[in-house]
Amino acid sequence: MPKVSAEYKEEKRNHILESALKCFSEKGYQATIIDDIVKDSNISKGAIYNYFASKEEIYLQLLKKRTDEFFEDMEQENASLTSASRKLENLFKRWKKQELKEDDQQTMRVYIEFWLYGSRQDDLRTILAARYNRFIEYIVKIIKDGQESGEIKKELDPQNISRIFWALRDGNVLHYSFLGEEEQYRIAWDTIEEMFLSYVITK
Repeated sequence: MPKVSAEYKEEKRNHILESALKCFSEKGYQATIIDDIVKDSNISKGAIYNYFASKEEIYLQLLKKRTDEFFEDMEQENASLTSASRKLENLFKRWKKQELKEDDQQTMRVYIEFWLYGSRQDDLRTILAARYNRFIEYIVKIIKDGQESGEIKKELDPQNISRIFWALRDGNVLHYSFLGEEEQYRIAWDTIEEMFLSYVITK
């Protein structure tokens, strides 16, 4: 039996993930079954289970991939920035200039659907909470650095401010996933940025 290369396995794994994302986007997370992914990917059910133990694991791997890509991108983009306010502006810039594709609205719906689905299961809630806290701690560090440099108001609680930031972000995503109003989504980001920065930045 010929040995399968690591590169081949990675390509096959990514192909399954891409098909799964397409199926989740079209049918929703809970309505999608493994057979849907089999049909779209043209990979047997047995082969899929060689790479992933369950539908849940497939979605969690999709979520991890997107999360890791976000932090890798931000690390590269912020590498040359020393100002906390510039780092926050760069964060807003990322979402404001996001190129929304035809299936992004459905992808956002799946994210919200899985968040609610996971909230009812202790193991998934723990995983999703860890992901959420990773984002929160990322914002917390920027806020604390800004407080030390005098850019950000010292009386603010970094944890509280970071959670408010993420609540605003998730709220805008929720509205877009339901309404699909791209122009309003982008206008809302402008307003969120103006409100948030004017509240946290030292004048």
